[in-house]
Amino acid sequence: MTLGRFLILSACSAALITLGSCTLAHRGRPITAEATPEVQFAEGKGNAYLFDIKINHSGKKNSVRLDLYQSGELLGLFARGYLGKGVMKGILSKDSLIVYFPTENEFYTGKISGLVENPCLKSTRIEQLILQFFNSTPPEIDLSNSELYLTVLKEENSLHEYLLQSRSCPEGIRLQYDLNKSIWFIKEIQLTSQDKSFEFFARRREFRSNIEIPQDKFELVIPETALRITP
Repeated sequence: MTLGRFLILSACSAALITLGSCTLAHRGRPITAEATPEVQFAEGKGNAYLFDIKINHSGKKNSVRLDLYQSGELLGLFARGYLGKGVMKGILSKDSLIVYFPTENEFYTGKISGLVENPCLKSTRIEQLILQFFNSTPPEIDLSNSELYLTVLKEENSLHEYLLQSRSCPEGIRLQYDLNKSIWFIKEIQLTSQDKSFEFFARRREFRSNIEIPQDKFELVIPETALRITP
């Protein structure tokens, strides 16, 4: 598995979009300038995270750091290796995911459900669900129209922990939140497949809340020579 494929798996999991794994298949033709996706952004305040991510996929281990910028209904993603080189940049909106791998000059754009192998989340409005996890705690989210349900594992004064599961699949995602200036923010994300062939763990290393987020954190320039990754 190439580094790019590990990182798209990281992005998928870190954003809570899979109870199994993501799938990437053949590459399409280079795009034209007119086909380059754009995301509209009104500059303002938001939150900035730095996550340490560890992945074990069928015995293949990898680590990456993920910068995540949240402002309103947008998430900006930037993955870098431990030497600091950028290896992935993405933008998640309430409608779609755009992600680009500069090292491999490849990109994906479309619905998150197009990357999900596991059928449990095929009918879930995943993009909106992810954004809600970074704007509120799981008990505040309406899951009544989805296949997902929530179990409260811990609710202490400064630490809350939840388990998000599908009614159709055995795997679950553990979500941990801590209290910062009277607001709950996500701290840890952990997922393990039933057969333990896939393990994912993300822990927040650094965090800044209510700061000015530069517009370039939500801008993504994809070269005309880039190849489209299609499921």
